[in-house]
Amino acid sequence: MIPTPRVYMDSWTDPADNNTYTVFAIHTLAFDQEPFYSECPNTTRNGGYGSLVVPCAPTARVSASSSSEITPVEGSPWVSRWIAEEYSTKTTPLLSTLATVGIITGCIAVVLVILGFIIACKHRSKKNKGQTGLWDDDIITAKRIPRNRVQVDQLLSRGAFGEVYAGAFNDRQVAVKMLLPSTRRDIRLVNEFLAEARLTACMEHPRIVTLVGVAWDTLSDLCIVLEFMEGGDLRSLLNNYEKAKRKYPVGFSREKVTIALHVCHALTYLHSLEPPVIHRDLKSRNILLDEMHEAKLTDFGISRERLDRTMTAGVGTSLWMAPEVMMGEKYDDKADIFLFGVVLSELDLHTLPYAQIKREMERSHGRQMSDATLLQRVAMGATSVEFSDVGPQSMVDLGRACVSVDPSKRPCAAEALFKLQVVLSKDLA
Repeated sequence: MIPTPRVYMDSWTDPADNNTYTVFAIHTLAFDQEPFYSECPNTTRNGGYGSLVVPCAPTARVSASSSSEITPVEGSPWVSRWIAEEYSTKTTPLLSTLATVGIITGCIAVVLVILGFIIACKHRSKKNKGQTGLWDDDIITAKRIPRNRVQVDQLLSRGAFGEVYAGAFNDRQVAVKMLLPSTRRDIRLVNEFLAEARLTACMEHPRIVTLVGVAWDTLSDLCIVLEFMEGGDLRSLLNNYEKAKRKYPVGFSREKVTIALHVCHALTYLHSLEPPVIHRDLKSRNILLDEMHEAKLTDFGISRERLDRTMTAGVGTSLWMAPEVMMGEKYDDKADIFLFGVVLSELDLHTLPYAQIKREMERSHGRQMSDATLLQRVAMGATSVEFSDVGPQSMVDLGRACVSVDPSKRPCAAEALFKLQVVLSKDLA
């Protein structure tokens, strides 16, 4: 029911003084539909619609000119539109708000679904990455060779996680590196194994062992195929020198310094890359020789590109480890220089690092010094690797500089390389 305002002339008696007045009043409903004049609108009558009577002014106070202009109030189309628009403007904000909230909620829900899908895909991709690792890497794919053309022969060496065999590929003698059978289903180790292959594939230097290819048919037969070095590793050569001391005395011969020069060439190359590569496991066992004792660096299993200024992950073989690495401190490519200094000590004395110190400890105290105690003394600067007094002194000085406890006092690879070249051209010419 739409109200239809009407102006009527009503009489009203003031209960205070019992005087009666005639007034004009606006009625919103017809007489037969509104309650008594003196009652307030209520929802119990007129189908739930209330009514309203608005007094205007007493007739006695209306001027003659105004009285002549008084006409009945009639409805018109614009009034009807006004009423409709009035109701519309009152209800539209609520409806618009609800609609807007609904739209926004729907959009948020859609966005959340999309984000959830993206996150799920990334999680699945990351999970698959952890399971498949570098199988689809471009470099690995480019270096993949047929597994059935890789021949595996006799075992050459075995480590904690892998083993190396002599073998052949396309009628070429090669070294075949494989994970131990017990570790071939360890996804983390498999990924690290592939990472080693990838890093080796990126190395292009005559003093670094060349990657021939990577081969697999299944996870269990994955192998890295490397160039074969007929002379074996430096540790084996030094063991032979130790057994034949008369033929191979301690000290730095031209052959030994040349081996050191080759290794330093490799380090200079690694440290000059962008970003630099830190080998982190340089030792005599990871230096391979050909039949002419030309040396090449191998085993990048724990090498890492130095993406940050320094690293803190303690890795490497303990007896060759730099003090800052032992202490879990930040380190950089100077850690490799410390390892190189330990290798110089091996070249000089033919023995494993700190062997003489251990022997003296056993003789004087009747017991062996543990590696933990030894390394603690090394980290504190109380113990260092040894060098003979045979010389040349320039090599001993270089070795001691390389194993300085303070990394800043160690030469860089390029500086060590220059000093080795000077030794060969002057001291051992």
